[in-house]
Amino acid sequence: MSPSPRPLQPGDHVFLVDGSSFVFRAYFQSINQDRKYNFRSDRLPTGAVRLFCTKLLQFVRDGAVGIKPTHLAIIFDKSEDSFRKELYPDYKANRSEPPEELIPQFPLMREAVRAFGLIPVEQARYEADDLIATYADQAVKAGADVLIVSADKDLMQMVGPKVAMYDPASGESGGRGARPERRIGVGEVLEYFGVPPEKVTDVQALAGDSTDNVPGVPGIGIKTAAQLIGEYGDLETLLARAGEIKQPKRRESLLTNAEAARISKTLVTLVRDVSVEVPLEDLVLEAPDAKRLIAFLKAMEFTTITRRVAEAYGVEAAEVEADPRLAPAGLFSPAAPTSAEETDGAEPATGGEAPAVSAVAQAMDGTLTPSDLAHARASTARTIPVDRTAYRTVLDLAELKAWCAKAQDQGLLAFDTETNSLDPMQADLVGVSLALSPNEACYIPLAHTGAGDGLFSEGQLPGQIPVRDAIAALKGVLEDKGTLKVGHNVKYDQLVLARHGIDVAPFDCTMCMSYALDAGKNGHGMDELSVLHLGHQPIAFSEVTGKGKGKVTFDKVALEPATHYAAEDADVTLRLWQVLKPRLAAEGRTTVYETLERPLIAVLARMESRGISIDKAMLARLSSEFAQGAARIEDEIAELAGERLNVGSPKQMGDILFGKMGLPGGTKTATGMWSTKATALEELAEAGHKLPQKILEWRQLSKLRSTYTDALPNFVNPQTRRVHTSYALAATTTGRLSSSDPNLQNIPIRTEEGRRIRRAFVAEEGNLLVSADYSQIELRLLAEIAEIPALRTAFTEGLDIHAMTASEMFNVPVKDMPAEVRRRAKAINFGIIYGISAFGLANQLGIPREEAGQYIKRYFERFPGIRDYMEETKTFCREHGYVETLFGRRCHYPEIAAKNPSIRAFNERAAINARLQGTAADIIRRAMIRMEPALEKAKLSARMLLQVHDELVFEVPEGEADATIPVVRQCMETASAPAVALAVPLKVDARAAKNWEEAH
Repeated sequence: MSPSPRPLQPGDHVFLVDGSSFVFRAYFQSINQDRKYNFRSDRLPTGAVRLFCTKLLQFVRDGAVGIKPTHLAIIFDKSEDSFRKELYPDYKANRSEPPEELIPQFPLMREAVRAFGLIPVEQARYEADDLIATYADQAVKAGADVLIVSADKDLMQMVGPKVAMYDPASGESGGRGARPERRIGVGEVLEYFGVPPEKVTDVQALAGDSTDNVPGVPGIGIKTAAQLIGEYGDLETLLARAGEIKQPKRRESLLTNAEAARISKTLVTLVRDVSVEVPLEDLVLEAPDAKRLIAFLKAMEFTTITRRVAEAYGVEAAEVEADPRLAPAGLFSPAAPTSAEETDGAEPATGGEAPAVSAVAQAMDGTLTPSDLAHARASTARTIPVDRTAYRTVLDLAELKAWCAKAQDQGLLAFDTETNSLDPMQADLVGVSLALSPNEACYIPLAHTGAGDGLFSEGQLPGQIPVRDAIAALKGVLEDKGTLKVGHNVKYDQLVLARHGIDVAPFDCTMCMSYALDAGKNGHGMDELSVLHLGHQPIAFSEVTGKGKGKVTFDKVALEPATHYAAEDADVTLRLWQVLKPRLAAEGRTTVYETLERPLIAVLARMESRGISIDKAMLARLSSEFAQGAARIEDEIAELAGERLNVGSPKQMGDILFGKMGLPGGTKTATGMWSTKATALEELAEAGHKLPQKILEWRQLSKLRSTYTDALPNFVNPQTRRVHTSYALAATTTGRLSSSDPNLQNIPIRTEEGRRIRRAFVAEEGNLLVSADYSQIELRLLAEIAEIPALRTAFTEGLDIHAMTASEMFNVPVKDMPAEVRRRAKAINFGIIYGISAFGLANQLGIPREEAGQYIKRYFERFPGIRDYMEETKTFCREHGYVETLFGRRCHYPEIAAKNPSIRAFNERAAINARLQGTAADIIRRAMIRMEPALEKAKLSARMLLQVHDELVFEVPEGEADATIPVVRQCMETASAPAVALAVPLKVDARAAKNWEEAH
């Protein structure tokens, strides 16, 4: 019997329940409870329905936040195909499939709503949020008050004087995580978004939403978006004035992504005038038909809630029969047919199979595949809310051993280390965090000293497990071969724990998993991935350590916030593993991860721990010479400029070059200053202007001095007396490694100053350095991938490739090749790989642009396969968003279809080069992974120290150098096999010397 319609009036209270969100919350709350409550006697999953009914009874009987409703609407999403999909096909494209146990419960939820005498509301082409917005507007216009029952931030735009929200996960009694009922009003919206409700969509349009795949503007989060909207008023004003923004990256991102921001605003703005099929007047709340409700509850076998309903409405439950349509052996029995329509919220129907229910039965029988279970874990990781109050601070050795034992029993453990430094070679171990399942995480503090004042300011906080005892307990599980350890940026943790005698293995690294899957699409830091994949913003490090002058190291952080921060890291890492691990197999990236990413972690950790020696006295002399050279150049600049000035000041330089001297090509930045970036100065220098040339020389010398000759001695580790660089595995799109603290990959090799710096890297007494470098590997791979017969022949026969190219292009015999002609061919060969333009080649060779254009045209005419390769690569990348290396690594370039011509052209050039550079990076990774076993097999004691793009550097006993070089060369030249059989041979140049420069 349906409720009697009644027009709304002032004083009415309308409850609008986000049923779809409610369903998922009920499910994930149910799976954390004893499994005997989650299935009916016939194994039909009903746990979510039970909790859904419990909360629904509360609304019907008691309301919420002290308010009883006069009208109650339970609103569902009918399907994923809303009008937003038509506008933006990728909307919600990254949503995962619902958990299998939940699928058969969708139609039961609607049956439950009907059993309470209510109408399940849903409508094609619109989401539940749109219907909620429409009903809310109608109610407010009628003078009623509205309570939206949802925690969905997208609905916060509706909050106002007569509209509030209520978080349905709050107000639940019992349990450690219980908290008071939470009403969300204007103040709470302002606190969350930083703007009032009417500005929420502007902020969301900028920040985007990874959960719903709303693009937003890259690099702008909620906090920055709120600041911008607060300053400019609204989105359109901001976009119109984006050129005024001082921060270059932010300004460029807004200008480039203005259309994406406008689309995003349309996606997040709720429709408030849907022509609803169920009038609001029909949603008046009346007492349910108790017998009908009990018949439903008995069919579901909900004993407790059946008793509560019977007592509340004065009905004898024993006299009411279970609804035969819903009871075991009825329509929803696992043995009964279930239609596919039920999985997306349509009315129950007959016909078809019941895959979800049968999958549940398989899980109970133990026949569900590991992949199926992994996908179920991924859904759990995404949807169970992070509850920091559930984390444990472990101060007892017996409790720590219990955690380790449980980890070994289940064979899986996420872990993280906390230290007082970013340098793993010098950092003190402050604590370790562990996670066994979502929200089941702990932190073991080992060396916290407090905030530096108070009772315990002179030493450690009391009660912590002694480091030696904790290490002994952790060593067993962290080295246990039957327990998989999961970390994020595991290399750092390996280096820290290795100094305490722990060799972590086996392990998975979620940072490297993300990199294998999404290189070029997003960053791979834990916080960014958590927001992207879990919809959860972890605690920022600065929130617990402070900022600026008040910042402290982690050992000074109090134990409670330290636990919340550290245990959350392990918890989030485990959840990310549950999301990313199934994707590796589903997307065919497992081989890339398991052969190119994970094995390299331990190799790099050992290289970093070894370090390399430097000659500090030589660097000091170089620093003095560079300073004198810079001073001489400053004098020359003063003479050319006609006045003494600060060469390091871009403003003064710009005023002189483009103001006083009136040189051509000057452009101003958004701040009104003349631009003196390197490209602008290089163009002027190429045109013959002396002052820009001298400024560039001064900048180069100053950079070498500040970055290397002055800085390198400060990186010497006081214990090892060597320099230990850090390699980033997931920093580039192509798979190339990058180096930092110090960066040893950017030392110039083509300038005398750069070569002199390399001479300061030396072998220790009794040893030599061996440098092994791939010769022209990217040109060789171009010949391989583009299938260029002439280039393939030249490399196969060992010809001079640049002389051969020059001969082909300019009809000059190789034996009579002038050096200048060969130089031009070399510039074209390498330039083509990087997509060089006629303008760029003209600058490099010092020739007119028209002549350079003719060279490039002639090159493509002589080697047409290269043009075909480039066009095929661009076409493929535009269609798929990525290119692949020969080893299956995907390098993503999502902006290759950008409307901005310069951005599009940049991505096209990058995509063309990525197949070559990425394949080269994969080859040297394979060589590095195989190198140590090859040296060990040959009984050689050479130690791999550095990787610099296509070069490996080893430290070798003097007596073993001659024997080492052939082993190293063989390992590098055959690194692609057997995965890829190259038609073009690889060649490695290697030699030994006392310093790096002489060995190269």
